[in-house]
Amino acid sequence: MFVEPQLSPSPEVHASARRAPAPPPALRVGMIGAGTVGSGVWRVLRRNQDLINARAGRAIEIVAVAARNTARAAAALDGAPGVRLLTDPLQLAADPGVDVVLELAGGTGAARDWVQAALVHGKHVVTANKALLATHGEALAQTAARHGRVLAYEAAVAGSVPVIKALREGLAANRITALAGVLNGTSNYILTRMQAAGLGFAAALTEAQALGYAEADPAFDVDGTDAAHKLALLAANAFGMPVRLDAVHVEGIRDLQRGDVAAAAHLGYAVKLLAVAEQQECEGRVAIQLRVHPALVPARHPLALLDGATNGLLVHGDAAGSAFFSGAGAGGEPTASAVLADLIDLARLPAVSSPAPTGPGVPTLGTHRRAGDAPAVLPMASVKTPHLLRLLPGAALCETAVLRALARDGVTVRRRTWAAPVTPGGAPELLLLTAPTPDALAAQATARLQAYTGAQVRRLRVELCSAPTDEQ
Repeated sequence: MFVEPQLSPSPEVHASARRAPAPPPALRVGMIGAGTVGSGVWRVLRRNQDLINARAGRAIEIVAVAARNTARAAAALDGAPGVRLLTDPLQLAADPGVDVVLELAGGTGAARDWVQAALVHGKHVVTANKALLATHGEALAQTAARHGRVLAYEAAVAGSVPVIKALREGLAANRITALAGVLNGTSNYILTRMQAAGLGFAAALTEAQALGYAEADPAFDVDGTDAAHKLALLAANAFGMPVRLDAVHVEGIRDLQRGDVAAAAHLGYAVKLLAVAEQQECEGRVAIQLRVHPALVPARHPLALLDGATNGLLVHGDAAGSAFFSGAGAGGEPTASAVLADLIDLARLPAVSSPAPTGPGVPTLGTHRRAGDAPAVLPMASVKTPHLLRLLPGAALCETAVLRALARDGVTVRRRTWAAPVTPGGAPELLLLTAPTPDALAAQATARLQAYTGAQVRRLRVELCSAPTDEQ
């Protein structure tokens, strides 16, 4: 058959077609810390190496690890084959053979120096350290921007649940009006056991410690500090405000009684440690509520249905409406899932070694330019919510007198009922649900009611529902 010469590929074309393009260089990762999360990252990366590399478009390799005890680190990493083991994290941060530094050791002092040094030396940084970012996030974000580096922290909030990515990317076109979340697995486990098994706080905490859900010193979790760190980061991404940990109102769950949880269940609610950030108009300007505290949530609400150590976040956007995210909020491999997702994003950049390879990229705290003045934070005293008032009388109570006393203080009761005492032989409890009331007014009215009746009055806030109708 005659073939036109110009249509015949030259031998050189055949040769070039056979030559595959050279693969991009591997993303070289240096890891600080080889504890629960670090060893989880190592295991998941090795187990899913081919899949991760295919999705990243290049190999991801851990080439160096810095740890106080290198022998223990090697054991945690199955002998750490091909990995340089160092004792000085600052040496790793300056290592020219490392493209990305994983900071997985925790803390806010030395960790700040390690992350700062890595950014200055041209490394991208991935961290799971919510305390570091809630305390020093503004300064570290500025350093990352100056040096054209990425500071990624999906694993710092809600473990495996991609809530940072959702706010910064998936919901980026929305004006976020509110978010509310169960963000601490330890506290949620304790509250789940108090509700399901009728345990008191101390017994539920002891069980959580025995199962490894709670630390020997559980203060960081049960006092609300951990949830406050996460809320400060979420609010910065949602509302374009600075990270304001100092402005978060924080209450924990230590003082909750078994009877509080039982009273909530009697009325159709579950008690959760909620982290809430909500935008509202205040004296002609936008203000943000920032608060972490126990609250009653309707029993069939998605947040109320989160059991054990599960985390969840509800986000309201003006275009998307309501979006709900939930999943494992802690643990080695769930947290490693989020760490590796950030590494895959970095590996997909065209040139990891050059500053700002794709322009400004995704901003560290959700926005490149803050428009106008940062929103004010609404004082907790001015926040309006319904309240549960649980009256534990030592003697008979006059319901009508109680309602009149509250009305004199400007508190409207929307629902009232009597409940059997938690302790056998005790007096029945009077349970009252109020209309939305400013927090300071509710606290003042509670104190006066206690003095007037002689009853112990327990107060809990109610969230995520409209006030119920009157019950006669």
